[in-house]
Amino acid sequence: MPSNVTSACSASGSRISDAGGTPSDAAGEQVEATQASSVDPAASMSLLNSLLANPLDAGYEHYRAEHGSRPASVIGKISVFAVAVALGFGSVVATSSLRAPAGDVKSNLKSQASERTAAVEALNDDVQSLGRAIDQYSQTGSSASSNPAQDLMTATTPVSGPGITVTLTDRSGPGKGSGTVRDQDLAMVVNAMWAAGADAVSINGQRVGPETFVRTAGSVILVNVTPVSSPYVVAAIGDANALSIALVRGTTGDYLSAAQSVTGMTVSSTVSDNLQMEALTLTDSHYATPVGESNEGGSS
Repeated sequence: MPSNVTSACSASGSRISDAGGTPSDAAGEQVEATQASSVDPAASMSLLNSLLANPLDAGYEHYRAEHGSRPASVIGKISVFAVAVALGFGSVVATSSLRAPAGDVKSNLKSQASERTAAVEALNDDVQSLGRAIDQYSQTGSSASSNPAQDLMTATTPVSGPGITVTLTDRSGPGKGSGTVRDQDLAMVVNAMWAAGADAVSINGQRVGPETFVRTAGSVILVNVTPVSSPYVVAAIGDANALSIALVRGTTGDYLSAAQSVTGMTVSSTVSDNLQMEALTLTDSHYATPVGESNEGGSS
């Protein structure tokens, strides 16, 4: 009986001690939670707050506390003022230069248009004056120019004087080559005479002028539109000595020598003290004219 009571008491005591330990632990946890909730959350941002409150380095503050702030010098103030004035002036100039070209472009275009118009008018005047000169020089008959030198060059006046005559003759008998004188042979002699300084040239009495042509038409040679035949006499008025040398030297001499060997024609020249040449017979030029409106689209 006593043992049972003792064990029961011990059991009950242990239960009492367990029950007494549980409330104390709960109270401690509650106190810790209350203390944790009472802590300021911004306390962890003390470093950030110090940087915001004191942005300057501590060494700078220490240096400033020892030496004090350095006042700006007069030269520095003047330099800053000068730079500011220069920047302001530059800004004004840049702005004005950007706005000014709008009017300048229009004036430049107008001046260029005026210059181009004046140049075109000057060219038109030149064209008209040249056209009048061409009309004057192309006139024939009684309106011919009275300039002797021009008359001599255009073969519009009779001439006389010393010179030479060059005779080109077809081969009379059978032989090697065609034996006939060609238009290119006459052209070679005429060009040689002009190159040697001849004042006037004629072929079989036909005066040679600036528009004279020498060509073959069928079996005959035409000087302008007049047929000529062998013997072909080329007369040239000028320095007889120079004209004679031009026939035997240079390209002309080589050509005539080869032509005589190939075709069999003969070439001879004689000096004359007085040659007579008539003026070139001028022909009137006829130009096509537009058909009248009454004849357009119908038969005439």
